[in-house]
Amino acid sequence: MNLKDTKIFIPEIPKEWERRTRSGHTNTWNDPFHRNGLPEVSLEPPMRGLYAERFDDGWYWVCGCNKCLGNGQSYSYIVCEDHNRCVTCNTHRKDLTETPWGHPDGFECQPCTADRKEELKLAALARAKELNLDEWDHYREDKIICPVCFSENSNDDMHQSNEYDLACSVCDTEFAVEVEYDPKYTSSLKK
Repeated sequence: MNLKDTKIFIPEIPKEWERRTRSGHTNTWNDPFHRNGLPEVSLEPPMRGLYAERFDDGWYWVCGCNKCLGNGQSYSYIVCEDHNRCVTCNTHRKDLTETPWGHPDGFECQPCTADRKEELKLAALARAKELNLDEWDHYREDKIICPVCFSENSNDDMHQSNEYDLACSVCDTEFAVEVEYDPKYTSSLKK
Protein backbone atom coordinates (compact mmCIF):
# COMPACT_ATOMS: atom_id res chain seq x y z
CA MET A 1 0.00 0.00 0.00
CA ASN A 2 1.53 3.30 -1.07
CA LEU A 3 0.86 6.07 1.46
CA LYS A 4 2.23 8.86 -0.76
CA ASP A 5 -1.05 10.80 -1.16
CA THR A 6 -2.43 10.09 2.33
CA LYS A 7 -3.79 13.12 4.18
CA ILE A 8 -6.02 12.35 7.18
CA PHE A 9 -7.39 15.22 9.28
CA ILE A 10 -6.58 15.09 13.05
CA PRO A 11 -9.65 16.58 14.80
CA GLU A 12 -8.12 16.25 18.31
CA ILE A 13 -5.50 18.95 17.62
CA PRO A 14 -6.51 22.62 17.13
CA LYS A 15 -4.98 24.22 14.04
CA GLU A 16 -3.56 27.02 16.24
CA TRP A 17 -1.20 24.60 18.00
CA GLU A 18 2.24 24.94 16.49
CA ARG A 19 4.54 22.90 18.75
CA ARG A 20 4.79 19.21 17.90
CA THR A 21 7.64 16.82 18.60
CA ARG A 22 8.11 13.25 17.38
CA SER A 23 9.52 10.26 19.18
CA GLY A 24 9.35 7.31 16.83
CA HIS A 25 5.74 7.14 15.68
CA THR A 26 4.42 9.12 18.67
CA ASN A 27 3.54 12.75 17.93
CA THR A 28 3.33 15.03 20.98
CA TRP A 29 1.98 18.54 21.06
CA ASN A 30 2.93 21.05 23.79
CA ASP A 31 5.44 18.83 25.55
CA PRO A 32 6.98 20.23 28.76
CA PHE A 33 10.08 21.41 26.90
CA HIS A 34 8.07 24.13 25.12
CA ARG A 35 6.39 25.46 28.31
CA ASN A 36 3.57 27.18 26.45
CA GLY A 37 0.82 26.54 29.03
CA LEU A 38 -1.24 24.38 26.67
CA PRO A 39 -2.20 20.79 27.53
CA GLU A 40 0.19 18.08 26.39
CA VAL A 41 -1.38 15.65 23.91
CA SER A 42 0.31 12.54 22.44
CA LEU A 43 -1.13 10.61 19.52
CA GLU A 44 -0.10 7.61 17.45
CA PRO A 45 -0.91 7.70 13.72
CA PRO A 46 -3.66 5.39 12.49
CA MET A 47 -1.02 3.34 10.60
CA ARG A 48 2.76 3.02 10.39
CA GLY A 49 4.44 5.39 7.98
CA LEU A 50 2.43 8.48 8.87
CA TYR A 51 3.29 11.51 11.01
CA ALA A 52 1.50 14.74 11.89
CA GLU A 53 2.05 17.80 9.71
CA ARG A 54 0.48 21.24 10.14
CA PHE A 55 -1.32 22.85 7.20
CA ASP A 56 -3.20 26.18 7.05
CA ASP A 57 -6.51 24.53 7.96
CA GLY A 58 -5.21 22.15 10.69
CA TRP A 59 -3.12 19.10 11.48
CA TYR A 60 -3.09 16.02 9.25
CA TRP A 61 -1.54 12.57 9.21
CA VAL A 62 0.69 12.48 6.12
CA CYS A 63 3.21 10.05 4.66
CA GLY A 64 6.74 10.13 6.07
CA CYS A 65 8.08 7.01 4.37
CA ASN A 66 10.79 8.03 1.89
CA LYS A 67 10.21 4.89 -0.20
CA CYS A 68 6.48 5.59 -0.56
CA LEU A 69 7.29 9.21 -1.36
CA GLY A 70 9.92 8.16 -3.89
CA ASN A 71 12.12 11.10 -2.89
CA GLY A 72 15.39 9.15 -2.81
CA GLN A 73 16.34 10.48 0.61
CA SER A 74 18.39 8.31 2.98
CA TYR A 75 17.65 7.36 6.58
CA SER A 76 13.86 7.70 6.62
CA TYR A 77 12.69 8.59 10.14
CA ILE A 78 9.26 7.07 9.51
CA VAL A 79 8.83 3.82 7.56
CA CYS A 80 5.54 2.25 6.51
CA GLU A 81 4.65 -1.38 7.23
CA ASP A 82 5.30 -2.49 3.64
CA HIS A 83 8.81 -0.99 3.47
CA ASN A 84 9.93 -2.07 6.97
CA ARG A 85 12.14 -4.80 5.49
CA CYS A 86 15.81 -5.77 5.29
CA VAL A 87 17.35 -3.97 2.30
CA THR A 88 19.27 -7.12 1.35
CA CYS A 89 16.99 -10.15 1.86
CA ASN A 90 13.59 -8.42 2.17
CA THR A 91 12.79 -10.04 5.56
CA HIS A 92 10.15 -8.03 7.42
CA ARG A 93 11.23 -6.46 10.72
CA LYS A 94 8.51 -8.34 12.64
CA ASP A 95 10.15 -11.63 11.56
CA LEU A 96 13.61 -10.76 12.90
CA THR A 97 14.97 -12.36 16.07
CA GLU A 98 17.92 -9.96 16.50
CA THR A 99 18.26 -6.19 16.40
CA PRO A 100 19.13 -5.10 12.83
CA TRP A 101 21.81 -2.65 11.72
CA GLY A 102 20.85 0.77 10.40
CA HIS A 103 21.32 1.38 6.69
CA PRO A 104 20.82 4.50 4.52
CA ASP A 105 17.86 2.77 2.84
CA GLY A 106 16.31 1.28 6.00
CA PHE A 107 17.96 -1.57 7.89
CA GLU A 108 19.97 -4.71 7.28
CA CYS A 109 19.34 -7.86 9.33
CA GLN A 110 22.25 -9.39 11.23
CA PRO A 111 22.59 -12.51 9.03
CA CYS A 112 22.85 -10.33 5.90
CA THR A 113 25.33 -8.01 7.63
CA ALA A 114 27.44 -11.03 8.65
CA ASP A 115 27.34 -12.41 5.07
CA ARG A 116 28.31 -9.04 3.59
CA LYS A 117 31.13 -8.61 6.12
CA GLU A 118 32.45 -12.12 5.32
CA GLU A 119 32.43 -11.31 1.57
CA LEU A 120 34.37 -8.08 2.22
CA LYS A 121 36.84 -9.95 4.42
CA LEU A 122 37.49 -12.68 1.81
CA ALA A 123 37.88 -10.09 -0.96
CA ALA A 124 40.33 -8.02 1.11
CA LEU A 125 42.41 -11.07 2.04
CA ALA A 126 42.50 -12.18 -1.61
CA ARG A 127 43.50 -8.68 -2.73
CA ALA A 128 46.29 -8.55 -0.12
CA LYS A 129 47.61 -11.94 -1.24
CA GLU A 130 47.46 -10.91 -4.90
CA LEU A 131 49.36 -7.66 -4.27
CA ASN A 132 52.02 -9.54 -2.25
CA LEU A 133 52.43 -6.66 0.22
CA ASP A 134 54.79 -6.75 3.19
CA GLU A 135 55.34 -4.86 6.47
CA TRP A 136 56.83 -1.87 4.67
CA ASP A 137 53.49 -1.25 2.97
CA HIS A 138 51.92 -0.23 6.28
CA TYR A 139 54.93 1.45 7.91
CA ARG A 140 54.63 5.17 8.84
CA GLU A 141 51.53 5.71 6.69
CA ASP A 142 49.16 8.66 6.98
CA LYS A 143 46.29 6.22 7.62
CA ILE A 144 45.91 3.00 9.62
CA ILE A 145 46.43 -0.07 7.45
CA CYS A 146 45.66 -3.58 8.69
CA PRO A 147 48.87 -5.67 8.54
CA VAL A 148 46.90 -8.74 7.35
CA CYS A 149 44.29 -7.63 4.81
CA PHE A 150 45.74 -4.15 4.16
CA SER A 151 42.35 -2.45 4.59
CA GLU A 152 42.14 1.11 5.87
CA ASN A 153 40.86 1.43 9.45
CA SER A 154 39.47 4.34 11.47
CA ASN A 155 41.69 6.46 13.69
CA ASP A 156 38.84 7.66 15.92
CA ASP A 157 39.97 8.38 19.47
CA MET A 158 43.67 8.24 18.56
CA HIS A 159 44.73 11.82 19.21
CA GLN A 160 48.09 11.42 20.98
CA SER A 161 51.43 9.81 20.29
CA ASN A 162 50.93 6.39 21.82
CA GLU A 163 50.46 2.72 21.00
CA TYR A 164 46.87 1.52 20.66
CA ASP A 165 45.24 -1.89 20.26
CA LEU A 166 42.86 -2.17 17.34
CA ALA A 167 40.76 -4.84 15.64
CA CYS A 168 40.52 -4.57 11.87
CA SER A 169 37.06 -3.49 10.78
CA VAL A 170 37.29 -5.82 7.76
CA CYS A 171 39.12 -9.03 8.78
CA ASP A 172 38.83 -8.75 12.61
CA THR A 173 42.58 -9.23 13.12
CA GLU A 174 43.80 -7.64 16.34
CA PHE A 175 46.94 -5.54 15.91
CA ALA A 176 48.88 -2.69 17.48
CA VAL A 177 48.99 0.82 16.06
CA GLU A 178 51.80 3.20 16.92
CA VAL A 179 50.75 6.81 16.47
CA GLU A 180 53.46 9.40 15.82
CA TYR A 181 52.63 13.07 15.57
CA ASP A 182 54.97 15.36 13.70
CA PRO A 183 54.12 18.86 14.97
CA LYS A 184 54.84 21.96 12.89
CA TYR A 185 55.15 25.41 14.42
CA THR A 186 54.61 28.89 13.01
CA SER A 187 55.72 31.97 14.90
CA SER A 188 54.78 35.59 14.25
CA LEU A 189 55.03 38.92 16.04
CA LYS A 190 52.05 40.06 18.07
CA LYS A 191 50.06 42.86 16.50
